[in-house]
This record gives sequence, C-alpha cells and structure tokens, in this order.
Amino acid sequence: MSSSKPRLIAGWVLSSILAAMFLVAGLGKLTGSATEMFAGWGYAAWFATLIGGLELAGGAGLVIPKLTRLAILGLTGIMIGAAYTHIANGEGAQVLRPVLFAVMMFVAGWLRGSGRSGVAR
Repeated sequence: MSSSKPRLIAGWVLSSILAAMFLVAGLGKLTGSATEMFAGWGYAAWFATLIGGLELAGGAGLVIPKLTRLAILGLTGIMIGAAYTHIANGEGAQVLRPVLFAVMMFVAGWLRGSGRSGVAR
C-alpha cells in the first residue's frame, strides 16, 4: 500500500462527514426551521432558503471529484459569512463552528489533492 492511499482514504472520509453535515444543515434551512434565527440576525426569510440550497449543493459537490474544489470555495464563502454574522451579533463562541468547518474542508481537499493535476480525487 502506498503512502498516498491512507491519505486519500482519510480525505474521502472527512469529505463524506462534511458532506453529510452540510446536507443536514441545508435541509434544516430549507424546511423553514432557521427562518426565525435568520430574521433575528436581520436577514430576510428567503436568505435562509438560499443558504440552505447552497449548502445542499456544496455538500453534494464535496463528494463529486470534479466539483470538490468549487464546493470548498463556495462553502468557505458561506462559512466566512456565518462567522461574520456570529461576530456581528455578539455570538463570539459560535464563530468557532464555521471556522472549524472551513479548516476541515481545506484539510479534506488537501488530503484528496492529486498534486500535479490540481484536481481533487
């Protein structure tokens, strides 16, 4: 077994866990359960639906090799927005979750990276 195989497996496991987390989070927002929370932060109700849809798409993209980098980029943007929202609303401790998710996505992308081709496997 080459040294890259365990790395690749670890990357896929981490990507799969993150994908499941984003799919669950996205579904929660699409069902309307987050609408009040978003309203409390000053966002329109449709914004929760938009973020939910983007989280679903990003979660799926994390496990589709040709879309992984795009999914990481898009979800990182969402996580930056989430971190900003928590900071702006005095929810300092809540900022750790989106930051941790962003770091985990980059680690998963690095673990799955193919090196020279630049496309995650």
